[in-house]
Amino acid sequence: MTTSHAGPLPIGEDDLQAWIDERLTPARRAEVEAWLTAKPETAARMRATAAQRLVLRGTLQAKHDEPVPARLRVSNLMAANG
Repeated sequence: MTTSHAGPLPIGEDDLQAWIDERLTPARRAEVEAWLTAKPETAARMRATAAQRLVLRGTLQAKHDEPVPARLRVSNLMAANG
């Protein structure tokens, strides 16, 4: 038995996380944003989470930009476990 789905897929937590991470297609982003417009409490929570993401990225960017320590490089780990 196959089922067909008419209309857009329901918005789930994975869509909301993808919206925060800016990883939705333009069409899906529009669907999620329309859904959020109808759900102001969820929209506020998602905006707060997105703001936290920006703060964390800014705070951790310097650490992200550091080179991987030699002791943690794959080639060195493989050589040590040899």
